[in-house]
Amino acid sequence: MRPYSVEIFSPDFRLKQHYNSGEISYKYDYLSMVENSISIKYDQNVTQGDYIWITRGDRRYFGIIKSITVGQQTNATSQLRYVPFESIFDRDIMFDTDLQGSGSLLEQVIADIIKAYWVTNEDKVQNVPGLKIETISATKDWGFHITSDVAGLHKAIISFSNSIIRRAMTKYQIGLYVEPDFEKKEITVKIGKKSTEKFCIEADLPNVFKKSIVLDEKTQDTNKLVIYDNKNLEDMITYYRHPDKSFDTVDKDRITPVVYDIVSVTVQQDQTFQQAAAQYAAKSFDRESFRNLIELTVLNDDHLANPASLIIGQEVSVISNGAEYASILTGRDVGDVTKLIFGTIRLDLTKILKGEKRNGK
Repeated sequence: MRPYSVEIFSPDFRLKQHYNSGEISYKYDYLSMVENSISIKYDQNVTQGDYIWITRGDRRYFGIIKSITVGQQTNATSQLRYVPFESIFDRDIMFDTDLQGSGSLLEQVIADIIKAYWVTNEDKVQNVPGLKIETISATKDWGFHITSDVAGLHKAIISFSNSIIRRAMTKYQIGLYVEPDFEKKEITVKIGKKSTEKFCIEADLPNVFKKSIVLDEKTQDTNKLVIYDNKNLEDMITYYRHPDKSFDTVDKDRITPVVYDIVSVTVQQDQTFQQAAAQYAAKSFDRESFRNLIELTVLNDDHLANPASLIIGQEVSVISNGAEYASILTGRDVGDVTKLIFGTIRLDLTKILKGEKRNGK
C-alpha cells in the first residue's frame, strides 16, 4: 500500500515539511465541520495556522492546523489537529437582506462576500494570500428569509457559515469546493452546483455491508398557520401547507392530520398586514430539502457505489426494501472502509445544536 504524502505549508505557500504516513482516517461533514488529527515527528517549524495537504491517489485532504500536541519523550511525535480550509468562513458578516429576491445570483452573492472579507478587505492582514473565487452555476430565485436587525435598514449581522453557506447546500445544493495549487500559490474556491447527475445506490446489495436510514419523523410540524394582526387581533389570514412542500392560503390538497399554530404579527410602517403575514409564513414554513440521514458503508474501492467519485452536494436516489429515498451527499468517513453520509439531518447532539442555530441568524 502506497503511503500518504503529508505536506505542511505556511499561509504564504512556503513548504515547511514533507512526511510520509501510513493509513489515515478522515472525516468530513459539510454541515458541521469536524476536526481530524495526524501524528508526525515533532517539528518546531510547524505552527498553528499552517496548511496541511494530504494526498494519495484520488484522496486529497486540505486543511488548516488548529492545534499541536507534543509528546514528552525525546524525538517525540506531535499530534496535529486540523480543520477543512473552508472553516475560515465560519465568521459573522454584515448581510444586505434586500439581496434576497432581488434577482442577484446566489453564487455571485456568496463570491462577493468572500471577496469583501477575505480577498479585498481594507485590513490587508485579514486577506488570504492567493485566494481565488470562481462561480460554476447560476441560481437566480433564492432566499433564506433573513430579516433586518433593525426595521427599515435591510441589514443583519449573521453567521456566514450557518446562515448562508450551509443553507445554500441544504436548500439549493450549492457548495463551496476548495482546490489548492501550491505551485501557483493559489487556493481556488469554486461556488455552485458541481454535479447535476443523479446517482442511484441499491442499499440492499451485498456491497453495502452496513446501512442506516433515518427519515424525518417530525409529524408535529405545523401545516396550518393562523396569523392575526397585533394591532387589533381581529384581522386574520390562514396559510396551509401542501404535500409538495408549497404553502398558500388555498384550502385544498392539504397535509393531514392538521397540526395548527396561532400567532400574531406586528405590521411595520412600510408594510401591509398581508405582507407581514406572508413574510412570517414564509419563514415559518421554510424547511431544508432532503430531511433524512442515510449512512451507507462500503469498501473504499467499491465499483458499484464509487465512493471516491461521489461529490459533496450530489443528488442520489437510495433504494432499500422496495422504497426509494431522495437525498444528497453531505459527508464521508474514510478509513479502512468508507461511510457515505447523505441528507440534512443529524442525530449527534452537538450537530443538532448547530443545526438549530443554523435556523436562526
